[in-house]
Amino acid sequence: ESKSTTAAKGTSADDTAAAQARKWGAFGAVLPSKPLYTIKAHREDASCVMYDGTNLNLVATSSSDATVRVWDTSNGQLQATFSGGGSLPMTGVDMSGGLVTCCGADKTCRVWQYKTKRLIHQLAGHSQKITCVKLFPGEKNIVTGSADRSIRIWDISRHIYTQTTTFRHSSTANCSDVFVETQPVVTGHLDGGVRFWDVRSGDRVLDIPTLHEGGVTSVQWKPGSSHQVLTCGRDSTMKIIDVRTQSVVKTFRNSALRILSNNARCSFSPDAAGKYVACGGGDNGDVFVFDVATADLKKRLSSAHQSGVVGLAWGKGGTNGQQIATVDKSGVLVLWA
Repeated sequence: ESKSTTAAKGTSADDTAAAQARKWGAFGAVLPSKPLYTIKAHREDASCVMYDGTNLNLVATSSSDATVRVWDTSNGQLQATFSGGGSLPMTGVDMSGGLVTCCGADKTCRVWQYKTKRLIHQLAGHSQKITCVKLFPGEKNIVTGSADRSIRIWDISRHIYTQTTTFRHSSTANCSDVFVETQPVVTGHLDGGVRFWDVRSGDRVLDIPTLHEGGVTSVQWKPGSSHQVLTCGRDSTMKIIDVRTQSVVKTFRNSALRILSNNARCSFSPDAAGKYVACGGGDNGDVFVFDVATADLKKRLSSAHQSGVVGLAWGKGGTNGQQIATVDKSGVLVLWA
């Protein structure tokens, strides 16, 4: 798909209309076409990238350099740096509702107020490194997964946090997602299985074992769906599973797409239909976008990253329509146009 290069400044009536649509977050999925900003975000390898969940023009990155950084998607400028205080790697990050949270190899999950940059919670309780973190919608609760093979829910709504529920599984959770308060938390595990947990009852409600060979690296509820989840695995495939039938409804693969880290994230496009899924190549640094309806490769974007991509996020686009961000092993962040 060729894009007109003359429309860079947004002069035509079409562009004005598009800008208006974007202002209200109503422009569906914008397929990435080229790097808009290429940023040396971290000294060491990046581990995760997440857009602000409240659809502000912000994206957060975490890294082995023990920092979390927040960037403006409109201009690629650094807005804030949050430090874990030590030198141990940060493994995951999330941002929503004025909060920034990260987890790391120091067994701690930290929560900051974005505006004041103040550390408001240090969630302690895991006995080994924390592998993933996710804010619940409404930002009153957090879910963490750890190499201690527990998944914990934390209530951060009050001045003093409480650890409310603990789920245990014999295999470490590499990733987690929660879409609405009433829905189960989904976790993807080192043993290749995907599990679903009821936060209220504390029960495991569903177990889909051996979905991916070598482990699950990413899980995501489909935007607006209560029964479809996108997964990514060390077998270098992405899959969409239907929770009702516990079956795989789509598998995405490409000979050039290789998943080489346990925290490699993939994503649905943010439109209501979830028309596309995207993932980064762990060796070549390319970005792969697949059409969900056909499972065909729609786009492959090369040469923005000089090393393997470890994280990809596809946000709603804020007010400026910037939707896809990728981070790599060299600490480079690319915001895609």
